[in-house]
Amino acid sequence: MLFKFLFKKKKKKLQEQSEQKFDMNNWMNLTKEERLEIDFNEKNKIMRKKAALLKSIREEYIKIKKKNN
Repeated sequence: MLFKFLFKKKKKKLQEQSEQKFDMNNWMNLTKEERLEIDFNEKNKIMRKKAALLKSIREEYIKIKKKNN
């Protein structure tokens, strides 16, 4: 069972590496404007996720603070 876990983990890692290599080749084939646009969109997506996470943390903190008072 332990061996199965280790082998599956290695298999996934190999698949991820090949996907990343393929993505890098595609990335280099894009024009500068296309790369900047994709990068800008990804950054915005990440920032929205971070903002949502911070908002939920603040809401939970307020709930905990009200319970304790």
